[in-house]
Amino acid sequence: MRIAKALSWHLRILTLIHRVRNRNVLTVAMFHRVLPPEDPRFAGAHPNYTVSLSDFEAILDFFGRFYAVIDLAAVERAAAGAARLPPCPLLITFDDGWRDTVEYALPALAARGMPAVVFVATGFIGDARGFWQERVFDAVATREGDAAGDARLAALEKADAAAVGEALAGLAERALPRCMADESELGALERAGVVIGGHGHSHTPLTDVADAGAELAACRETLARHGLGGARPAFSFPHGRCTAGLVAAARAAGFGLCFTSAPVLSPAPALNGANGIGRVPITMPHRGAHAGRSMAELAFDLVTRPHAKG
Repeated sequence: MRIAKALSWHLRILTLIHRVRNRNVLTVAMFHRVLPPEDPRFAGAHPNYTVSLSDFEAILDFFGRFYAVIDLAAVERAAAGAARLPPCPLLITFDDGWRDTVEYALPALAARGMPAVVFVATGFIGDARGFWQERVFDAVATREGDAAGDARLAALEKADAAAVGEALAGLAERALPRCMADESELGALERAGVVIGGHGHSHTPLTDVADAGAELAACRETLARHGLGGARPAFSFPHGRCTAGLVAAARAAGFGLCFTSAPVLSPAPALNGANGIGRVPITMPHRGAHAGRSMAELAFDLVTRPHAKG
């Protein structure tokens, strides 16, 4: 299969398939972290959610060749039926609100004139360490390896809040630069043309919280208090977990277009659908069994994703 993907890339067969198959569907690319290896946070950042800066720049250049990279406003107009998207459109998004999005991703985007959307978990604006999962993985993986970090996370995902709190209290954490973007950095993103959206307040899946309405309201109100996101910001569901009812609740809470983590491409009729807009995770692991993934493999997997039902 790797050989077939490479051949389709080098023989430009994939380009032809893409221009026909995906001409009238939206591809939404989902990133989390972008870090160069020399940054001290890189060693403990999960490789499934972290793209090296050099890989990120290569991916952006691939986007520029294969796609029409568009902004959120273009998607909003298409969803409202006010305009059509260009052929082979692509929207770049980031989840969580990491500081490295400002430090490393933004300059690479700006150098290429590419717009993006950053979905922020508003309860962590300016936080030094980030989510508990990332704190645990960093502390364990940098000492015992990624497999041990994943095992510890898997055990804690099944534990109650008290057990998670006890585990965090006992962590031997490294001294690191601040991990999450603060209010001024998020404002700088907006001034640079990056749109800010919501990603929940506590970063807990909305399918798991006791009061999803309160969680959505806290996220919306925090964005407004910081002057971020505009009148009706877009929303990305934490951990990608949602239902049609939660999409409706997000819209009722004052959010606009809703994005999920369903790895599908979206035709125009699906942009304002009950299930939200799917996004494809962009992964180029720098460690582990899947390290060294080629651009041909990434391109093939992105181009051949299924289409959402309109």
